[in-house]
Amino acid sequence: MHPLSSPFLRALLLGAAVASFGLCCAPALAADAHVHGQARLTVALDGANLTLALESPLANLLGFEHMPRSAKDKAAVARMAKLLNQPGELFVPTPAAGCKAGAVKLESSVLEAKPKAAKHGHDHEHEHADLDGEFTFTCAQPGLLHSLEVKLFDAFPGLKRLDVEVATGKGQTAAKLDGKKRRIDW
Repeated sequence: MHPLSSPFLRALLLGAAVASFGLCCAPALAADAHVHGQARLTVALDGANLTLALESPLANLLGFEHMPRSAKDKAAVARMAKLLNQPGELFVPTPAAGCKAGAVKLESSVLEAKPKAAKHGHDHEHEHADLDGEFTFTCAQPGLLHSLEVKLFDAFPGLKRLDVEVATGKGQTAAKLDGKKRRIDW
């Protein structure tokens, strides 16, 4: 058995590649940790599994970052969750690769049934709030996968720039996408 045929070892190596990419580029991206209008997308391909991790200020997706108070706020949160739970509409991998959307995980304080209580007397109404999303695809022909079109800009007009990092078995790349440049190739 070839040493790289172990799924665990491949995942470990892919994780190391993504981590090393982050180490080399983290200083350049760190300043953009929570900037309204900007978000980050990490793309990892391991065998037939394509995983996308999105980190975005809620302001980009909702227009606000506070806990939803009004019916309008609650409707905006429901709309955001509905759109993000349809990853095949928002992220389009190379069609020839035959990738099918799978599991979605969304984490944000606005999606919790009961918001967490403020700690240490801090006023959490004025803190920054984010959404972390993980989207998985399974690709029938992963060797044919060489690009990803991102349609988040249409769904969420508050998003102006997306910093994308890609790690595959063939290497790593990065790009900045916006309303005009919506595809990353590798």
